[in-house]
Amino acid sequence: MKALAFTVAATVDLEDIWDYTEGEWGLAQARRYAEELRDTCHALASGERRGRKVDVRPGYLKCLSGSHIIFFRDLGDTLEIVRILHGAQDVERHL
Repeated sequence: MKALAFTVAATVDLEDIWDYTEGEWGLAQARRYAEELRDTCHALASGERRGRKVDVRPGYLKCLSGSHIIFFRDLGDTLEIVRILHGAQDVERHL
């Protein structure tokens, strides 16, 4: 399994997703959704799931998890989570 690293922006994304989900649907749903996102990241790092190439930036890959898209880079021994964006967000603007 590759080491998993989150950029500052990805960490802020997770915090914002938590805050929004808790505000709209409650604490239990925020926990479930955060766990789903975390599980997807770990599945990518373990090779259980794979990402697809994305043309936004060289070397970036993406993987859908719930309503969000996880953008990441495979750095060899480390999988770097770059951003976690809602599917409706302007990807080019945020990357």
